[in-house]
Amino acid sequence: MSNIDWFYLRRPLIILALALLVSAGVAVAGYYYENSQREQYEVALSKLNSTHQLYANMVNDIDLLDQYRNRYGEYKSSGLIGEERRLSWIESLESTNEVLRLPTLTYNLNPQEDFKRPGFKLERDVSVMSSPMDLAIGMLHEEDLFALLEGLRLSIRNLFTVDSCSIVRQGPVDRSLDTRQANLRTQCTIRWVTINAK
Repeated sequence: MSNIDWFYLRRPLIILALALLVSAGVAVAGYYYENSQREQYEVALSKLNSTHQLYANMVNDIDLLDQYRNRYGEYKSSGLIGEERRLSWIESLESTNEVLRLPTLTYNLNPQEDFKRPGFKLERDVSVMSSPMDLAIGMLHEEDLFALLEGLRLSIRNLFTVDSCSIVRQGPVDRSLDTRQANLRTQCTIRWVTINAK
């Protein structure tokens, strides 16, 4: 067995040890650098996903805003939003009666007041008002009332509600065959609804 000459091997061993230390240092530094870069990548990816979500939400909000703006414009042009359009309501009632040719139809449009219903709640700065209209109708038969209300609904896009209606027969039952005069007398109260956004 030969003796190892450590004097000659000392320098290569020191270089080897230094190389191993440098390699280990580079490996550790590379490991920490990789972890640091991975964390930065995950943070950047999270920000990208968050930005993408914000962008998608913004696009959805813009779409909703367009839909609501269009719907608001339709409601405003129809008269549901804004000032009350009393003349339009009367014209609609009279044009519907021209088609139905009811024996008698009189109306009284009362002053505007707050719209109140049980459980009806308002949010934000919105004021819902109603204009009561009393109707006195002479009818040939009960269907005339439904035809009048349906005609109103179709002829004007404003919203109205029916508060009450009462029907009383005029004269004896055998007179119901007379088509020249009212067989039924009806008293109704309807409310034209108007929304004012403050």
